[in-house]
Amino acid sequence: MSRCVAVEQFRRIPQGGWHEQQTASHNPILHFCFEHLVSAPRNSVFRFFQNPTRLELLHSGWPKIRLLHHESRVGLGAEIWVEVRLVGFIPLVLGFRHTLFEPSIRFGEEAIHGPFSRFIHIHEFIPQDENTLVRDLLEVSLPWHYGGEAVMRHGVAPTMRRMFHNRADNLIRLVNHGVLRSCSSESVLIAKEN
Repeated sequence: MSRCVAVEQFRRIPQGGWHEQQTASHNPILHFCFEHLVSAPRNSVFRFFQNPTRLELLHSGWPKIRLLHHESRVGLGAEIWVEVRLVGFIPLVLGFRHTLFEPSIRFGEEAIHGPFSRFIHIHEFIPQDENTLVRDLLEVSLPWHYGGEAVMRHGVAPTMRRMFHNRADNLIRLVNHGVLRSCSSESVLIAKEN
């Protein structure tokens, strides 16, 4: 059941390849689509992702992400602040605000702080029988003074690929070890108590 497909795109959206879109400022926008199938029902997977503290579980083994501040749950207007390490030792703080929230279906955030001129990330949860297809859609752009297209192609794209493959492996491992099920049950208990 564990498959992770990464499609980075720069002009068309065929299977594989790049999709490049020019903005008014002539900064190319990278479009990414990452998908993986997990053996868990959609509602459980969505509830797991809805808790921002799970970000560190999902990126376990990826030493470059540290959660700095977050709301208790993902929702419209909620913010998440993280620190990432560039080249292993340069700290970079990124802030995101949730701008899309459709319970059990999808949610999304946009960067409000950091070097990106555009960073939109939409998480989709698609039921497939007893399983869930987790799809991540991203639009990412750097301004020219941060290296623009060259840094996007040779730095950002390979890093995103490795990061989302790592996250897919972690999510599948968590499902296989029952962690996702116990975390989802905990979420239901917390919701009932409130």
